[in-house]
Amino acid sequence: MPNRRALFIILTIVFSAGVTPIAIRITQSEGMPSLVIVLIRLWLVSLGLLPIVLSRYRAELARLTHRQWLLSGIAGFWLALNLLLLFLSLEYTSVLMTSVLRRTSPLWIVFPEIIIFGVVFSRRFWLSLFVTLIGVTLVGVGGLSAIEAGSDPLLGGALAICGSFCFAAYLLIGRRLNNLIPPLLYSFLVFFTSALFTTVFVAFSGTPVIGYPLNGYVWTLIVTILAQVLGHLFMNLALQHFTATAVSIILQVGVVLSAVIALFVFGEIPSFVQIIGSALVIYGVTVTTIEQAQAKWKHQPGT
Repeated sequence: MPNRRALFIILTIVFSAGVTPIAIRITQSEGMPSLVIVLIRLWLVSLGLLPIVLSRYRAELARLTHRQWLLSGIAGFWLALNLLLLFLSLEYTSVLMTSVLRRTSPLWIVFPEIIIFGVVFSRRFWLSLFVTLIGVTLVGVGGLSAIEAGSDPLLGGALAICGSFCFAAYLLIGRRLNNLIPPLLYSFLVFFTSALFTTVFVAFSGTPVIGYPLNGYVWTLIVTILAQVLGHLFMNLALQHFTATAVSIILQVGVVLSAVIALFVFGEIPSFVQIIGSALVIYGVTVTTIEQAQAKWKHQPGT
């Protein structure tokens, strides 16, 4: 039974990682602006978590320090920016290009880990980093010759890379706070502050929140369920059965699944160069993730 449960969790998070970009693209095609999709998604999650937080973590919430509130707010800003850049990227380029480039976040955590945490990496790690950067270059250049790569593949790719930077910053802050704050409370704080920042973005841009087709709102709800419930919730469950490294590697399968679905749903045919580049990125990120985990384990006190 435990093996079946673990298998179900794996299949669920792979399904979420693979299908979410497709659902986002469909939602956008229904006339929903990216800002509005992100806004509704974050507020739905925040309001859904609020009763749980107030009933279980009222005391912990009252004990939060000013620094913890500040760091949670900064993490929320980076998460909001990451989500917005992801959605905008899908407006300009293919699902494959966005999915591959946004999974490069582990690479951008390297130098802060060396400077802040004093982590030392192996030669194999630096080789995998070099391979991944070659892959990223091939994915970007190959997008120019792909049959269906979007209206502006270079802009879309750049947005995806910037989004991965933002997600890396979010993860670094999360590493600091997750040991001090209960994970569910931290998730609520981050989602809530992200929702506030997105609300400010919407207000300054003058983007209307109402007046779109009903199908657009329905698909926004579907994106929320896929990304938050089947994604984040099941990723937390997966950590009860697998290491964080294993979960990171499993998520790479979602890149391939997204590309296959996009091929049939949107007719997005990648170029040969993009296929080679994607394979290099997936390989490089997988090796990088493993090496990061081993370097952290060796660097722990008493090991």
